[in-house]
Amino acid sequence: MQLLIPGRPRDGNCAIAAQGFRPFCSKAFEEIQMAFVNEVVSDDDIAKYNLPFKPGDGRYWTRDKERDFYLWGGIVENFARDYEPEGRFWLLIRETLLDISLNVLNNSRVVKNNPPMIVWQEVSHIQPSDLGGLDINEVRYVLKEALMAFGRDGEQGQNSSESVVIFHF
Repeated sequence: MQLLIPGRPRDGNCAIAAQGFRPFCSKAFEEIQMAFVNEVVSDDDIAKYNLPFKPGDGRYWTRDKERDFYLWGGIVENFARDYEPEGRFWLLIRETLLDISLNVLNNSRVVKNNPPMIVWQEVSHIQPSDLGGLDINEVRYVLKEALMAFGRDGEQGQNSSESVVIFHF
């Protein structure tokens, strides 16, 4: 998984940042093992968190079991109505469930991308608007961490760990 941030090359030399997106991860960030993983939701967790899934349905979520955080949802596309694709997610942080919509770059889901890439443009909607008392910086950090593990589609079989995830927020 690569985290790409516009204008910030890996070596910190911003003089060459205008040449495009370069991988950037601080040494401290590289040493952190992300706890979010994509997994099939268990029937017990469906009941515990009151998720809108049928037991045994085989639905995926991105979960940090240790911190008891989760993300579920995905990209919504409607080619018939020519809507721009958008990410629609529910993120549980510190017992607060957030409803989040994100704009996604239209061509970032093209299958030809190798490695697979997803570009998150901006958070377009978040409820509750007061974040349930959570700090906005913590919400952004956890959301990015979860989306990095989610990759393009949040399923284990799609090589999410090889995806390139870019954030513009």
